[in-house]
Amino acid sequence: MFSEGAMQSSSFDYELPEEAIAIHPVEPRSIARMLVWRGGVVEMDYTFKDLPNLLPSDSQLWVNNTKVIRARLILQKPTGGRLEVFLLEPMNLTMEQALSSTQPVDWKCLVKGGKRWNDGTAFIEVEGSGGIWSVQAKRIGADEGVRFVQLSWTFRDNKSEKRSVLCFSELLDVLGKMPLPPYMRRQEEAQDAVDYQTIYAEVPGSVAAPTAGLHFDSELFAELSVGCTIHNVTLHVGAGTFKPLVDGSITDHSMHGESCLVSNDAIQSLCKMGVHRVATGTTSLRTLESLYWLAIKWKTSGTQPHELNQWEWRDELNEGARSLNWNMETAMQWCAVQLDGRDWHFHTSIMIIPGYEIRSVQALITNFHLPNSTLLCLVAAAIGDSWKSMYEEALDSGFRFLSFGDGSYLEWNSKG
Repeated sequence: MFSEGAMQSSSFDYELPEEAIAIHPVEPRSIARMLVWRGGVVEMDYTFKDLPNLLPSDSQLWVNNTKVIRARLILQKPTGGRLEVFLLEPMNLTMEQALSSTQPVDWKCLVKGGKRWNDGTAFIEVEGSGGIWSVQAKRIGADEGVRFVQLSWTFRDNKSEKRSVLCFSELLDVLGKMPLPPYMRRQEEAQDAVDYQTIYAEVPGSVAAPTAGLHFDSELFAELSVGCTIHNVTLHVGAGTFKPLVDGSITDHSMHGESCLVSNDAIQSLCKMGVHRVATGTTSLRTLESLYWLAIKWKTSGTQPHELNQWEWRDELNEGARSLNWNMETAMQWCAVQLDGRDWHFHTSIMIIPGYEIRSVQALITNFHLPNSTLLCLVAAAIGDSWKSMYEEALDSGFRFLSFGDGSYLEWNSKG
């Protein structure tokens, strides 16, 4: 058994000066600084332009192709006050279904300015894209810090005066605002629509960017694709990524769940033996690691699973993994046969902490993360306690932290 019960959230704390938090990215993206950690040795004289020369030949580079939606809506309460609705996830629908819906959609939301909003309909009417958008928000419930809000909308064409109901994603494109992380402490700017999105973003659904990928620009991505094969997974990032660890033992933390999609082509690529795999970001890594445990769950239960809970890797599935003794490739080879060409949709709440064995990749590209965060727990699982001295050196050397900051390449086992 693991001894993480004695591991306190205070173990993942450090002093982050305000001036070290980047509130805008560098331009071009690829000139961001890149700290390299290989087997405990730290090098600091790199930028992301150097990444193609650092990766072994024929590496697999894994990226999360989720796309950030304009998840913030500014409405007006029945009393006339301002109401900010932050969309978290749709209720009773997938993200894809909600965004394509032309009918009212119920959402789990964070609401600012809604302390006394108990009934009535908040609204906004805005002219844009050749007509008038009317949006109504009705509170339909609440639970543990979130509100349940039903959103409905119409569009009236300026020329014909005809009313029509367009899909929800079209509404967000016009009225929604980018969900910048709260620690940036600034207003949204027009350029954020470009800056807070990876260049390979494709599948709408995230309310926070998979920020390790923000260092890739078109030129760098093209160069990487020459020496590496690039593979997509999809994990729709939720606002829970910013939730700090609870005080006390990290095992008391309740991990947020997120929706994932892995294509059949990706499963086939994971079957290949002897390659050097690199995950771009913690979300890509969590998706790949979840696949491994879902394979164990499928094999031991006899039924294809579509959900992985926070501690299943440690508890219910631990014995099965020991008995099967599968590596990542073996697990995916078995899954490929069972899936028979199908993609795999699932929901994961996996929490990766020190004591966890990473099986899917040998390296991770990642930013410098918030103190007391689950992301920092994952980094510590990958490289151990050396994250502390690494972060200290990065701060002393002027690295920029968090979403728009610099990044790192962490390699603990090269197959190249």
